[in-house]
Amino acid sequence: MERPHLTVYNEISLDGKITGFDGDGIRYYTRGFRWPSDAILMGSITAQAFGPNESAAEQLADLPPLPPAGLPPGFAELVQEPRPLLVVPDSGGRLRNWRHARAQPWYDRIVVLVGERTPPEYLEHLDRRGIEHLTAGDERVDLSLALQQLRQEHAVRSIRTDAGGSLNGALMTAGLVDRIAVIIAPRIGDDPEAQTLIRLPGSVASTPELRLVESEVLDDGALWLVYDLPANEVVH
Repeated sequence: MERPHLTVYNEISLDGKITGFDGDGIRYYTRGFRWPSDAILMGSITAQAFGPNESAAEQLADLPPLPPAGLPPGFAELVQEPRPLLVVPDSGGRLRNWRHARAQPWYDRIVVLVGERTPPEYLEHLDRRGIEHLTAGDERVDLSLALQQLRQEHAVRSIRTDAGGSLNGALMTAGLVDRIAVIIAPRIGDDPEAQTLIRLPGSVASTPELRLVESEVLDDGALWLVYDLPANEVVH
């Protein structure tokens, strides 16, 4: 079964971190949302930035949608149609802020990836919030199967990530990454514990050789780099 073409995308500091430095938000979103993608694959940690989790009582209530979130100056023109699908793996049911997520203007609809062992009460909560869930895997989400299902059930042909090193590393390890696109900001991170773009398991013995297909020096000295990976290459 075919899967979508997947691009790992982010802005990083010169020392390879995705946090702990002042990035250019407009530049990041401009390049990100003008990159043709049917879906955005976002990690559950990243999705926590949408807003706080609901209280236990709120989670059980049928609450109305929140009003659309406002955008800072310069961002409104970046919302383009058709808007992509937002896809978030959350087999553990940690995210309870879906009213905030649905208020975001960037996305069309939301699909949460869950497993066979995801708590039933979480699936009921998603139903109350009008969030579709797609089951792939047992205790943890089977990313390969999930991507195939997204292609088959939602006609998703292209995905870019908006995620941290753990999800990107899992995608790389599973051989699901076709392209890596990064903005390298002319900054050094100030947090030695900050996440890196891709975090691979410590047992990895070899990684694929990347092929540079695009490069550009941006106005402030940042670099735009795009690398392709060999087809179906799995990290060993």
